[in-house]
Amino acid sequence: MEIINKTLNNIFLVLIISSSSLYASNISTNQNECLEQPSVFIVSPQDGFISKSNNVKVVFGSKNIEINPAGTVEIAANRCFASGHHHLLVNIENPPKSFIPFDNGHLHFGGGQTETVLNLEPGTYSLQLILGSYIHNSRMQVNNFAGQGPFLSEKITIKVN
Repeated sequence: MEIINKTLNNIFLVLIISSSSLYASNISTNQNECLEQPSVFIVSPQDGFISKSNNVKVVFGSKNIEINPAGTVEIAANRCFASGHHHLLVNIENPPKSFIPFDNGHLHFGGGQTETVLNLEPGTYSLQLILGSYIHNSRMQVNNFAGQGPFLSEKITIKVN
């Protein structure tokens, strides 16, 4: 797993360098011109949910975001929208400040998925969404306006009996 993480980090570095000219040429929009900021949220389950099953369906929500697959450089057509894909943080105390790791606590939905079913052992879990760019970076410019990520949902807590 460590070798895979190092290889992926090297690939991401190459992608950042090669894409910097694309983002440098991007024309910014003033955030004040946009009626609402991009946001991500968990539609279900709700905070405090108690499941009698190990399988918990989590539905992702987003507003003013174009969900695009990982690895695809997409700039949102609407200048007030962000572009990226979902990542679900499971029992993560502090969200990543740049690249989103590949491990059991940082679940990647690089295919553009907007829901998942988690198979969880009995216990208490915190869940939080974070938007990542096409190279899984939460701080990189993932939108067309001057603001930067991270775009984070509220953290919820669920319990599996």
